[in-house]
Amino acid sequence: MNSIFSKITFVVLLALLVLASSNFKVLGILQDDAEPKNMQGMTERHNYWRAELGLPPLKWSNKLAKVAQNWANKLKEKGCELEHSTTKFGENIYWSKGKKRSPQEAVDAWASEKKDFNFEKLECNKEWYVCGHYIQLIWENTKMVGCGVAYCKDGSEVWVCNYEPAGNVVGQKPYKKK
Repeated sequence: MNSIFSKITFVVLLALLVLASSNFKVLGILQDDAEPKNMQGMTERHNYWRAELGLPPLKWSNKLAKVAQNWANKLKEKGCELEHSTTKFGENIYWSKGKKRSPQEAVDAWASEKKDFNFEKLECNKEWYVCGHYIQLIWENTKMVGCGVAYCKDGSEVWVCNYEPAGNVVGQKPYKKK
């Protein structure tokens, strides 16, 4: 009798767990975060460059986007001069003036540093800063990205993306050769 009661209890608890998890999905609790309208295509463009190397895709993070947007707003308050934040996250910053840029154009600006990356040694051809943005894009262990943009009084704009886990770790290569 005890064993039948235990099996019934287990089945009922399992059914409740399945029902609860499906309700959480409906409520958006277990769903992946979604890019806001002004960032549409940002994750896809990051993943375009990662796919060239067979690297796993990134997912959008609202948490990282909030951090990035807060920093972009802070840079706007400081006159849109570029400066990295001091968070634990990886970070790419892009400044532009004269034309409103798309999320894809911001990512492509970072990816343009690919020309300075040595694919044999998996490092920059010169100093790290000539291709550090590109390295963050292709850092294999990075799983999440979130971005923000601020529009400045002088017509310029500042784009910030944060990455978790951070890339550009001293002493490590961006990915393992396949």
